[in-house]
Order: sequence, then C-alpha cells, then structure tokens
Amino acid sequence: MRLRRALAPAAAALIALAAPAALGAFAASPGAAAASSAAPARATTTPAASAPAPCGAPAAEVLATTAGSVAERIYAAEVRSSETDSDKRQIEGYGPLLSAVQSGDHAAIQTAVHHLVYSHTHIVRLRVSRGSELLFDEGGPYILAPIAGRLRLHGKEVGHFVFSVQDDLGYIKLVTRFIGAPLVLRTDAGQVPLEGLLSPGPASIPDHGPVSYRGASYEAYSFNVEAYPSGRLRVSLLLPISASLQASTCEQIKTQELGVIAQRISRRFKLSRSTFASYTKLVHTMTHGLVYVRSGARTVAGSSRDAPAALPGSGALRFHGVEYEVTSFAAPASGGAVRVHLLVPLKPR
Repeated sequence: MRLRRALAPAAAALIALAAPAALGAFAASPGAAAASSAAPARATTTPAASAPAPCGAPAAEVLATTAGSVAERIYAAEVRSSETDSDKRQIEGYGPLLSAVQSGDHAAIQTAVHHLVYSHTHIVRLRVSRGSELLFDEGGPYILAPIAGRLRLHGKEVGHFVFSVQDDLGYIKLVTRFIGAPLVLRTDAGQVPLEGLLSPGPASIPDHGPVSYRGASYEAYSFNVEAYPSGRLRVSLLLPISASLQASTCEQIKTQELGVIAQRISRRFKLSRSTFASYTKLVHTMTHGLVYVRSGARTVAGSSRDAPAALPGSGALRFHGVEYEVTSFAAPASGGAVRVHLLVPLKPR
C-alpha cells in the first residue's frame, strides 16, 4: 500500500535538513555565529518601560500568517532538500531506465520505473516521457511537489521525467502533526478526498481572512502549490480564533504559536544527546527562530555555539544586538527532562 509510506519520505526529507554536524556539538544554523569559544555570550532581558500594546484587530491575521508560513516551509522542504536531490540523481543515473527509454522497450521501461518507485526509495510517483509521448507513470493517486528532470545516455538526451517524494497524505500528516490546524486541499476539480482533511470544508475560503464554519470562527491562510504532474493545488489552513487573542501583543501571538509548533515537533523525536542537534536545526528551519535546549542551567544544544548565559522562560531578550521574544517549554529526554527555549526575532519598530 502506498499510504503506509506517506509520512516516511516527508519526515525523512525534513529531518535530513537537520542532520547533526557532530555528536554533542551545537548545531550551526544559517546566519548563526559558529565561534569556537565555549564561553556563554551575554544576553540581557529587556524590561518593559510600559505595558505593551495589545495586538487588537490584526491578531487573527498574525496567528494565521505565522502558522501558514510554517506550512509553506514544509512544502518547500519537499521540493528543495538533499533527499530530493539524491532521488533525482538516482533516477538520472539508473542504467536500466536509460537503456530502456533509448531503445523504446516499453516492458523494460515499466520494470525500471516500478523498481525505482518500489525499491525502498523516497519516490512516491515517477512519470517518464519522450518528447510529448508518455511512456509510463506509476505511483500514488494524490501527489504534490513535482520535480522535473532529463534523462541522458552517453551525453545525448533520450527522455525526461517528473517525480515526487511527497504525496498529499504525507503532507497532510506533517502539517497536522506540526501545526495542528484544520486543513483543506482543493484542485480546480474540487476538494481532495483524503483522510485528515476538513470535510466537506467551507464552501468558500479566502486567501486570507475570517471564515465561519459550523458555528466556529477561523482565520484562513491559503497558498498555491504544484499538483502532480502539473496544475494548481490550493492549500488552506483554518486557524481557530479565541475571544482573548486580541489581548496579547502581536509579538506574543507569533512567538507562542511558533513555540507550540516547536513543542509539537519535539514529540516526533526521541530527544537525546544524539538527536538534540537534529531537532534544533529542524525547528530553526520551520520557525526561523533560534533554539536552545537546556538541562538545568547548562545549554546542551542550540542554534549557535555562543548561547546566551541566561534565558528567561518568556519575555523580551536582547542577544548579539538583536531583539527577541522568548517562549519555552519542558520536554522529556533520555537522561531527564530538558527545557527548550525558542527566540523569535522581532521586527524593528
């Protein structure tokens, strides 16, 4: 069954982004200082001169945009990652497929495609063509994030292909497990009929804006991705809106939502010394925040080697001249519970 493999390729591709550079070392994230000094860097907790202004009317939009941006990053990881690059090279270099396409042997083409799709690869669908002629297409029925390539033998192009390492169900599971918001997928032909989606869903969903559905209030965040082998697939998240949301600051709403996502991601890991670096890298990729894992007062993993000497459980923090909003949570780990701190950079006022 193709569905049993739906989550594995997606999770593997995302976690591949987070491969630890060295056991026990802090994971160096893009743009983070990778200084060799182990001395903690100074950080200051910023006292509030006055009570921060509540977010007010933009609160729902801030929440939806924060969660929706993570959903877009999940999709992007399936299109551009070391996993997809490796799978593409595997197809391009698979001799039996190249020879079969060159000779036009349809039975050999089918055998080669079947081998690539079902031989423990991450490929969930593969379509091979020569010119405008479709030679063979095999894999699951609901696929997204197509990647195109060309088949060359002895320097001559003999055909081309489209493949994917992600199907709709795998994407649904990742978004649901990382974000936890109701999700609707629609093509021009209508709603995608898969488990895990909100069904039947609202009749009309805006790109961004309020939605009422079955007596509850939501804020929609919609964006387009590519269906397989071509065409549009519209992804819509519906973020539940509480009556108290507007009382929080916009920075708090964004940081708290990303903190919940970081906590949800932690549940997909068995946190330990060997996985801390992978976890912090993946959370950084999904949230664009700095992540530090602490055991007591000691930082055991993080987005930079020069971690802040002290971190508040929540609130404002200035680190390396950048203002951050901090959130944190306790997480189980081998050897005892740890505390994960997420630092979300604030936009200059």
